[in-house]
Amino acid sequence: MDDERLTPRQIELLRALCREYLLSGQDVGSAGLARHAGWSSATIRNELVALEREGLVERSHRSAGSRPTRSGLEHYLRALPRDVEPSSAHARVVDRSLLPTTAAPHGVRAAVRVLSELGGCVAVGFIADPGARRVQALELVPLSSTRVLVALGFDDGASIVQPVGLGAHRSQAMSAEEASCVQQRLRRLCLGRSLEQAHEELLALQRELESHVDAGLAEFVRVGLSVCAGAGLDPLWLAVAGQASLAIDLAADPAVAPAQPHRGAAVRERLAELLARLEDERRLAEILWQLLPAASAAGQPHAQVRLGGVTLLDPDASRTADDADLRLALVGCRLPSASADAGGAPAATRGRMGAVAVLGPDRMDYAAVIPLIEYAARALAVRP
Repeated sequence: MDDERLTPRQIELLRALCREYLLSGQDVGSAGLARHAGWSSATIRNELVALEREGLVERSHRSAGSRPTRSGLEHYLRALPRDVEPSSAHARVVDRSLLPTTAAPHGVRAAVRVLSELGGCVAVGFIADPGARRVQALELVPLSSTRVLVALGFDDGASIVQPVGLGAHRSQAMSAEEASCVQQRLRRLCLGRSLEQAHEELLALQRELESHVDAGLAEFVRVGLSVCAGAGLDPLWLAVAGQASLAIDLAADPAVAPAQPHRGAAVRERLAELLARLEDERRLAEILWQLLPAASAAGQPHAQVRLGGVTLLDPDASRTADDADLRLALVGCRLPSASADAGGAPAATRGRMGAVAVLGPDRMDYAAVIPLIEYAARALAVRP
């Protein structure tokens, strides 16, 4: 939604509504907005109706308060100032959790617990050092119309089996001929090379696809990028904290137990699936790596906010009515990479991969969480 579509008063009102919703976690009434904005309740109600028509605000029923939709929150997030530092107290706590005398896996766990407590939600962090191992074997097996299984073997004896999602347009399983073609192309690309090298070439092919349509190449690139982005994350130090607080917080949300009992049961079942995904460390790291953006051109981490439902941690899943009942947000970024010529960068951190993120209800304090995540990413990136 462009600001040109809204009046200055509507923009100000939408941002005030978002701030109130994020602070209280409750639907916001026009009377509460009138106390802060200085406009009459009638004026605010009329403007809220206009914002509702634009799809930026929603109400559960006519006499209820309002809350921002996903589009409304995205509008608010775009207007937040960036390049802001976290509070000095929060920065000190993060630094304390990453003392150089602490072993790396313990330092990651401590930092993640700090982020979970400060953000009041689930926190995830991982660091991987893929090294320069080479792919020695690759097999591809079709599973269904939407998934294939890729098995990789490396020259150091390690192996990984990874399910990969196919294009959403497919109506039937990949044929044996298609699978053989993709497998051969992947072998030509990957065998004898590191996954990082293959990933760079796949990104170049992806840019070529922007200028012409080639369904076969698109499928190959999609499978290849998923394999190369995820399988290079081993060996892995990953920590998750705050699952219990997320379950309690969401279970208390009225949306989890709506008027239709069968709908509430379905939503709780999807919530259980979400919590289960947090226990699958390798898959969780792969998903975060896919969802979160790389550092900026200047090498600084740039946190991204992704809004969604219980399928937020499953990029291959299709959205359902149950998914919309839980409003979630993922705030995170990849760790900036320390190049070989980076001044003062420890040798042990060069080429390191990783990410840090928090996951919780969409009513988190983004103005405080975003700079905190970016600071933690910088701190983890340079930790020996």
